[in-house]
Amino acid sequence: MTGHRSSEDVCLAADALITDYSSIMFDYANLDRPIVVYADDWDVYREIRGVYFDLMRLPPGRIARTPEELAALFRDGGWADESAATLRAAFRERFCQFDDGRAAERVVRRVLLGEPPESIPPVIRSRSASRPPPPPPS
Repeated sequence: MTGHRSSEDVCLAADALITDYSSIMFDYANLDRPIVVYADDWDVYREIRGVYFDLMRLPPGRIARTPEELAALFRDGGWADESAATLRAAFRERFCQFDDGRAAERVVRRVLLGEPPESIPPVIRSRSASRPPPPPPS
């Protein structure tokens, strides 16, 4: 949707992510902001491409299978309701628990510099409770 060169900057500026099966959902989940999965072709995608986990069973937020469902999620606030926050918290607990911003440092210090494990900063687990969702755009 944008010609901006940095997906990181776009994610930081966004109130929500609408994605299909892009891995950007894992990065965006670290921001603890609403994610909507638009999965209009999930069954075909799953069969042809294969998947590592059942995104429909373990989504990072609400799911829309049709354009009408997608529009309804934003019209009625479902994109950022308590159900969406609960799904996001479970997704973050499963996939983002070690993303504390210091993973690369730990690898460099241990693997490249040979520092002993006890001198490496511990992982600071992400909070499992989600922030309240932002207000809907006006």
